[in-house]
Amino acid sequence: MIFFKIKNTEKPSIFLNCYLLIINKLKMKNFALIAILSLLLSCGQEFAKIKVTDEKSKIIEKIFEEVSAENTEYLEEVFSDKMKMVNPKEIEFNKSSFILGIKDMYDLFDNITFESSDGDADGSEIETNYYSNGKVWTSIWNNFSATGKYTGQEINIPFHISYQWEGNKIIEEFQFFDMTAFENEATARNAKNNTSQKISFLIEMRINKGKKLNEIKSFLSELTSLMRKNEPEGYDYGYYISGDGKKVTLTEKYLTSEAAIKHADNFEGGPNMKTFLEMFTLESFIITGNSTEQLKDRLKAWTPIYRTPIGGWSH
Repeated sequence: MIFFKIKNTEKPSIFLNCYLLIINKLKMKNFALIAILSLLLSCGQEFAKIKVTDEKSKIIEKIFEEVSAENTEYLEEVFSDKMKMVNPKEIEFNKSSFILGIKDMYDLFDNITFESSDGDADGSEIETNYYSNGKVWTSIWNNFSATGKYTGQEINIPFHISYQWEGNKIIEEFQFFDMTAFENEATARNAKNNTSQKISFLIEMRINKGKKLNEIKSFLSELTSLMRKNEPEGYDYGYYISGDGKKVTLTEKYLTSEAAIKHADNFEGGPNMKTFLEMFTLESFIITGNSTEQLKDRLKAWTPIYRTPIGGWSH
């Protein structure tokens, strides 16, 4: 992921914009001179001041020093009890969940480091914007470097985070970066500790006589659209046909047993199960992962075979 910083603090660019606005205005009939003068005066007003060595910028710098040292006490101090954090997937967390997330990061990675910031607008930086309406935001552009405790992989991830202040406390945090490395490390940890909640279906089916491939493809396209729309926790859903065109393998993956149960409810309670069973005959149904008893009870009518993990990992 690449992040761009746009700093517009030079006066010539402000007056150039104003000049262009004035030229456009002059093309209008009956344009009064006083309007031109008012526009010029408004262009000279400052809407925000940018500082890089102020107290708030230094606080953000210290936050990342403390994170490198795997401490959370300072974060507890500077983040408001009312704070909210929004991660790159737009999921919102309160302060308690945010601090737990930081501690979880310490469990995932060793040797956490960040680049130094020197305020020269070249490379990693921290800057605070003081707006004329009283709002204050501090932003950081930097790189997260670490070694995964479970994968052993060394990573270097560019990131951007913005913080809104309420007095001397941070009230909001918005994060922008690629979360893939964090997700991969969490997956490796779950595999090692056998704590993954993910569930997979592997279903072998025979195409029933008289069913044409174009008819099957059209029907499966409808099912796929419904899955994407209604089941966001079903993250893998694919049909694979044999070389002789007689059999199909269906793979489904869910984040949790609860998500798999929801799929069963939607499938059995929806309008497509009858057509599905007219097209296919199930020959085997294998469920992999740490299935809950609720899932086993819900699917017992389908007589699946269960497999629990003993090694490797699952995405």
